[in-house]
Amino acid sequence: MTAPSEDAFNETLNKIRISRNRLMVCFLTFPIYVYTVARLVGQGQDITWLMLAYMALYAGFGINMSVRRCPRCHQAFFVKKYFLNPLRRTCAHCGLSYKH
Repeated sequence: MTAPSEDAFNETLNKIRISRNRLMVCFLTFPIYVYTVARLVGQGQDITWLMLAYMALYAGFGINMSVRRCPRCHQAFFVKKYFLNPLRRTCAHCGLSYKH
């Protein structure tokens, strides 16, 4: 019996790539968030809603990324032991790449 090819995993690998990209966009927009918070605080505005929304979005994307499973080995794709590595482009366990 032969192992399935990487092409058979395309749909799952695409979802893995999308979940990583979402977290990276959230991470890279942090300077915009800081600028917005500084402007709102400077104007005396309440920033609680913005802080909660950004934290919830960031946490949701992080959880989504951390629960993604490799289609080949069925282990967590981005998590080796306890820590999420968002810079990883291959499975932490079997080395399967999500890049085409």
